[in-house]
Amino acid sequence: MKLPPLTARAIHSVAVEVPMTYALGTSRGVLSKAALLLIDLETEEGVTGRSYLWCYFPAAMAAVAKILDEVARTVAGERLAPADLWSKLCERFALIGVQGVVRMAMAGFDVAAWDALAIAAGWPLATLLGSAPKRIPAYNSCGLGLMAPQRLADEAEKLLAGGFRAVKLRLGYATLKDDLVALHAVKKRLGSEIAVMVDYNQALSLAQALERGRALDREGVYWLEEPIRHAGSPAGCAPRRLPPRTASRCPHTSIPR
Repeated sequence: MKLPPLTARAIHSVAVEVPMTYALGTSRGVLSKAALLLIDLETEEGVTGRSYLWCYFPAAMAAVAKILDEVARTVAGERLAPADLWSKLCERFALIGVQGVVRMAMAGFDVAAWDALAIAAGWPLATLLGSAPKRIPAYNSCGLGLMAPQRLADEAEKLLAGGFRAVKLRLGYATLKDDLVALHAVKKRLGSEIAVMVDYNQALSLAQALERGRALDREGVYWLEEPIRHAGSPAGCAPRRLPPRTASRCPHTSIPR
């Protein structure tokens, strides 16, 4: 579909910390507030596109906001064509690397750009992209951090409220045995009809990921997320060596609740 004619004018961002209903204890630390950077992309035509980034901790919000200032200077006056502007921003930031806070800032702009285009077209974004709005399965990604098995089981049961039929469990305990104890506590409480995903938050070496991934695959987990570092070594780019249903992902945003 032809994109509506919009011109980038300015980008504004506001940093907020939102208390989380369920504290999130991961192998990288405990989060009790969601550090969100709220982004407004203004266009010359008066349409504003919006997005947000979960930056994990306050200092990162300030860093991403600074990069967004440079994104704004780079795209000001340009036609809002997300793919073309992504390429232009990659060139702009090539010398410092299109990764980390740079890629986060670019992603926040990109989402806001698509939001503005969908608003201008008067269509859902799915329609603008050539698909159609439809119902999709959802899982509850709140809570289920590193904690005692009984607490995990209790919290997992609460997360089914609202009709969820799948939950995500954080792993990364000292041993595989501890990981399995946590998983068994949740699966026993929820039963076989509830899907359980697991997330290591990039805590494992490749050898550990292979060992634990194979063990978890025998447990029937729905997927295994971020077992190893997504960048920094060739091993981080070799998910094919891990067991089935393994996701080794690029940096991402999540929706807190």
